[in-house]
Amino acid sequence: MERLSNQQSRPLGRLATLKVAAVFERDLVFIGGGHSHALVLRMLAMKPLTGVRLTLVTDTLLTPYSGMLPGYMAGHYSLDDTHIDLNKLCRAAGVRLIHDRVIGLDAQHKTIRLANHGDLRYDRVSINTGSTPNLTIPGAAEFAVGVKPVSQLTAMWQRLLEADYKGKTPHWAVVGAGAAGVEVILAIAHRFARLQKPIRLSLVYSSADILPNYTPRIRRVVSDALAKAGVERVANFSVAEVRKDRLISANNLELHLDKSIWCTPATAPHWPQDAGLDVDHNGFITVNQYLQSTSHSDVFAVGDVSAMTLTPRPKAGVFAVRSAPFLRHNLTAAFTDQHMRPVRLQKDFLSLLALGDQRAVGMRNGFSFAGRWVWRWKDRIDRQFMALFSTALPQMQASDSMSDNTMHCAGCGSKLGPELLSETLAELHQGKHHQAEDAALAFNSGGHQLWQSIDGFRSFTDDLYRLGQVVTHHAVNDSYAMGIAPSSAQVWANLAFSHPRIARRDFRLLMSGIQSALAEHDTELIGGHSTEGLETHVALVVNGEGTAQWHKSNIQAGDWLLLNKPIGSGILLAADMQGKAHALAIEALWAQLLRSNRAFFQQLQTHTVHAATDVTGFGLIGHLLEMTDGSGCSIALDADAVPLMRDALTLSEQGVHSTLLPQLTPLLLRCKVECENTALVNCLLDPQTQGGLLISVPPATAEALLAQGDVWKIGEVTEANSKPITVR
Repeated sequence: MERLSNQQSRPLGRLATLKVAAVFERDLVFIGGGHSHALVLRMLAMKPLTGVRLTLVTDTLLTPYSGMLPGYMAGHYSLDDTHIDLNKLCRAAGVRLIHDRVIGLDAQHKTIRLANHGDLRYDRVSINTGSTPNLTIPGAAEFAVGVKPVSQLTAMWQRLLEADYKGKTPHWAVVGAGAAGVEVILAIAHRFARLQKPIRLSLVYSSADILPNYTPRIRRVVSDALAKAGVERVANFSVAEVRKDRLISANNLELHLDKSIWCTPATAPHWPQDAGLDVDHNGFITVNQYLQSTSHSDVFAVGDVSAMTLTPRPKAGVFAVRSAPFLRHNLTAAFTDQHMRPVRLQKDFLSLLALGDQRAVGMRNGFSFAGRWVWRWKDRIDRQFMALFSTALPQMQASDSMSDNTMHCAGCGSKLGPELLSETLAELHQGKHHQAEDAALAFNSGGHQLWQSIDGFRSFTDDLYRLGQVVTHHAVNDSYAMGIAPSSAQVWANLAFSHPRIARRDFRLLMSGIQSALAEHDTELIGGHSTEGLETHVALVVNGEGTAQWHKSNIQAGDWLLLNKPIGSGILLAADMQGKAHALAIEALWAQLLRSNRAFFQQLQTHTVHAATDVTGFGLIGHLLEMTDGSGCSIALDADAVPLMRDALTLSEQGVHSTLLPQLTPLLLRCKVECENTALVNCLLDPQTQGGLLISVPPATAEALLAQGDVWKIGEVTEANSKPITVR
């Protein structure tokens, strides 16, 4: 493998003659998408740090705003109302997004260990991962639901609502009678009342009364609300053990129930302490007046995961929000050798508690108030905050490398169109006809055959580890489509211009991703070449040995056409680039991009397959047309039976499409299009990145494969008609 350092040794001064958007020299990594980090990323988008690459590492693409959680549970807000779409935020702010879970940190070598990525290097790191309820009580981790992390609770909430109790009235308990516990149980009561579903609710707490830090008036109003909602109060009940169907107190009292939700004091993640960072007696990262770790000046922490040593504050969302400007200033100062600003947060703060039924109570400086007007006030404050991350996001800019300011699609959406490709190749071949196959026969001697293919594309993501995985899965599909197991590969990597320090980190991540994917395919990396340029491109040459089992155009009349993966990646990548894709759709997209076709290829080894190809840049229709070429058959395609990725059709209806689509649309001239849904037809033309295997098999084989699942019948092969494909 050619060393990238050969390319890095050249001076960066030559970049002045090229149109380069930014040359990064250092890495600032944000761990966790909490309130503080979301605000700081937005601030830094408005006033960027020169030469500093921003990265967000988060285990969820939707981060909930805790202040609106009770309203979401009560049914007053939708999921989108209450969650910040971190994918859209990062796209708009120009932040590299790494969707993964942190499992460790090496503070000495400035390295972050991730569950499903290669190690990530940083120059400075900020931590805002929040906290979780204390579930160390025996049985709690197994049978209880924690209110934090809120992202897990919101996912669990829908399942709790839909649970079938077979006619029995469920009994739920909320453990903890602070602000969170009171708001959550009243929200649950209101939601079930709206749904006209019965439920028994118990508020369990170890103290003698609720809301110990609130005024007597607040406690009276909340007590009345609990009584009106039919909530049973279980005071002086210190839970010592949790079982599947009960809570057991320290003095052996038992409370039988179906589910318990815990709103108890928070606990810290274990990895900061394991990393050698200073922590307090509860495991929270201790920080000074500048939000720096008291043991490591290049580590910052904010929010619930931190503990301010000089001016302690409760773990409340309001302090995380108020800390954001100080964190932004001090991170900037750390990179620019300026003076840091000590954090100054008020000791008393406005506290507003929702009572479930669009009433609320509040307290500030010893004064308390209650009523529907307080709910409206709270609702306005919360919606104004959330608007910062939806309607008021920074405007995305087209890449400076695009002279016409048009954003062009990457992935397989960056391919040349089929007409341009075929015309050029026809001129080069000077009239000779070559049957297109997914791989080419490179060597044939004494019965030993070596097949070779090449595939790759321009990067559509800043996550180079995942890019390496996806382009590898994509490239080996050409071998699988011919029934050949890949054996070796070479890589060409063109990295976007950056400082040698950054280039070294990026190249390591990219190659680690490629290597991990090649290992999944039992394929050896035997060489390659590396360069640098305006944008990142990656391609692989893949070699496979043996006799090709399947050929593209060997379809036979009566065959069924099967596809093992949904389509729509081109539309979703285009929508993501434009900031129009929902985080859940992007998460579903990545699940498909990272799922290789190897298992399906191995499954097919025991079945009769007449023809196969992989669905990539020319879309489903383009690759079906290739299967008909020279076959003497036609294809009847059932448009409604084609599996689509989440939101692909909706986005297509909104006019979102790959920039390659106009070059694919002429393919319809070769089709008889009976389907009147233009948006759906455009999905069938959509260029696919790391698409599925498309196979033509006898009906008996098809039925056997369909019975095993994860495959769809999308059409049938017929005798030749006037048009190669009929789209029904």
